[in-house]
This record gives sequence, structure tokens and C-alpha cells, in this order.
Amino acid sequence: METTGLNHIILTISNVERSRAFYGDLLGFDLNDIANGFFFMSGGVYFFFFLSGHPIPNDRFDEFRIGLDHLSFTAPDEDALHTLAATLKAAGLETNGVEVYHTGNKYVAFRDPDNIQLEYWWPGQAG
Repeated sequence: METTGLNHIILTISNVERSRAFYGDLLGFDLNDIANGFFFMSGGVYFFFFLSGHPIPNDRFDEFRIGLDHLSFTAPDEDALHTLAATLKAAGLETNGVEVYHTGNKYVAFRDPDNIQLEYWWPGQAG
């Protein structure tokens, strides 16, 4: 298969307004409304969020199932990591703040309203 990269990711969500508030208001992505959801673009990739058509009561994302483990967004610098960590903590979200991966890369791990694991990763200065 030849490809020039990733085009889009589709995630199912349990509540459109709650997810809109998280990704738009809290994280600051420029959201576009579509039927039963919304989308934004980051790094040339479209991220679509659609209301689940067949929700399972009290279902939550679990990275230990086969499939997606997490989404990782690239941070422009280390200061951006600290800024996001402070924003998340001020909003009452659970995070360990800025952590160091075994490669030396720094990141902030957190979860969206449906428990999808997200990461803000700074690739610079590893080592």
C-alpha cells in the first residue's frame, strides 16, 4: 500500500455537547459541527467525533481492548506541556502533569469525557 499519510480518525462518543466542551472549550481545537457530531483538523489529519449509534449503557473506552490505545498530539515546546497540565488540573481533570518517558521525551497524559486516553507529546530534547 502506498500512502502519503493519515487522512482521518473517527471516534464514537457518548455525549456530543460534553465532548464539544472538552475538545473545543478546554483544549482549544477549532470545531466544525456536522450531523450527530463535530470535527477538527490537527497536523493535516481530520478528527471526527460522532455520537454512538448503538451505545452500550455505561460503556467507557479501555485501551486494553484490541484496537486504539491512545491519541498523541505533538506539543510545540516544553512550555506548552506545562501550560496544558496546569489547564487540565485547574479544570479538575486527572493528570500526573508533565512526565518523562523512558526515551527522555516529555509528555502529559490525560483522558477525555469517554475515557479515551490522550497525550500531549514533546519530541524535542530526548536523551
